[in-house]
Amino acid sequence: MQRIITKYLFLTEWVLFLERLRFRSSAFQANPKTFDLNAQRAILRLAAFCLIAVSLAFLTIGVTNALLPSGSHDLQWTPVRDLLAGVNPYENFMQWQDDGHELTPPHFLNQSPSYPASVYVMLAPLGLLDWQVAKITWLTLNLGLIVAILAGLQRQFPVRQPVVLSLIICSFLCSTPLRASLGAGQINLLSIAAFIWAYNLAQRQDRISHSVSGALLAIAWAKYSLTFPLTLIFINQKNWRPIVVASVVHAILTLIAAFKLQMLPHEFFFSSVAVVLMGDGTGFVNISAVAMLLHLPTAVTMAVIVFSLCLTGYVVSRARHIKPLVLISFLAMVSYALFYHHNYDFVVLIFLAWCIGSERLSIPVVIASLCILSLSWSGVWLTHEIAPSFGGVAAYLIEFVELIQVIAFYATLLLIAASLHRRTSTEKATDGVLAF
Repeated sequence: MQRIITKYLFLTEWVLFLERLRFRSSAFQANPKTFDLNAQRAILRLAAFCLIAVSLAFLTIGVTNALLPSGSHDLQWTPVRDLLAGVNPYENFMQWQDDGHELTPPHFLNQSPSYPASVYVMLAPLGLLDWQVAKITWLTLNLGLIVAILAGLQRQFPVRQPVVLSLIICSFLCSTPLRASLGAGQINLLSIAAFIWAYNLAQRQDRISHSVSGALLAIAWAKYSLTFPLTLIFINQKNWRPIVVASVVHAILTLIAAFKLQMLPHEFFFSSVAVVLMGDGTGFVNISAVAMLLHLPTAVTMAVIVFSLCLTGYVVSRARHIKPLVLISFLAMVSYALFYHHNYDFVVLIFLAWCIGSERLSIPVVIASLCILSLSWSGVWLTHEIAPSFGGVAAYLIEFVELIQVIAFYATLLLIAASLHRRTSTEKATDGVLAF
């Protein structure tokens, strides 16, 4: 049954593309007799209804996984408890492995303290709860954050076509990264939701809204590997107040942690980096992982990363007349390429999915985007549920699908970058259209 649902979900990702083609095609509009539009709408509504049912089923799986004894293992409850007790969570974690142990300390529940100390101060209320209560509280919060993400995107970047909107939302709710984020108790949904509403408030003109935006941006920086690159949209719009407020918030929280643990503030940075380096930080789609797969020298890898940073800075500095959501989608993919991430962080591609539904993009960009969305949101099930049935060739099939995923990811990234460059190079280009 799961395989049937997966195949159905993989195919429905492309229904969005067909719907976009219908609205872009003047032939359909000029000669409606070639296709029964009413029948097409009925089919799409039926597909959306089926996706709603499947979405609820997938969300139920995520909720169930989060409440299992081994569920919510990434919830940073133990480091927060250590901090509140006056124990250095970084030293407590590293001491275990310094003693010759390879696994995560049992009392840490796989919650390696790889986040800045300011984040643990931010999550202090969670540490006051018992573990089971904290799991339920965090799961409830994450479910609410899903609504906040979708509502914030629709408020700022409305998708005008109800069928397309339904397909995007249901595809997101059915996605493996979202289900994995719920089950693991990840912090990525909090960061994405906080960023979206920080950006929404930053579009207002009053200082109070900009200050609140800065406070939300500080929360968004909790998962800094996802949201630091997204912050460049504020720089692009010359909106400095939220960035200043967010920086001040994190500085104050870091000082509170330093006072609690009797440490110097800069020591937290080196401690968290040390914990990160203790793990397997190869990732999958990020530049370092691809370089390792290709056996590239470290110097070449660093050169590619530096070039990527320069390219990103160049695009952001010149993108003056680009639709903000297009630029945010580009930055979201950059964040995934530059930093180490697990597959559950592919939830950040919600920006790209929303961009397909709300903006007019060129056909190559749409096709490449749908490829990476299909593989990233449904590919995990395709490779790990369907591939094993092929027996001995399963490993080769999985490697092939993952190779296609990497190619699609960077093809989409480069196509959007080229679109942004071409758009900014044309003074009187059509507003909102990315043309090649």
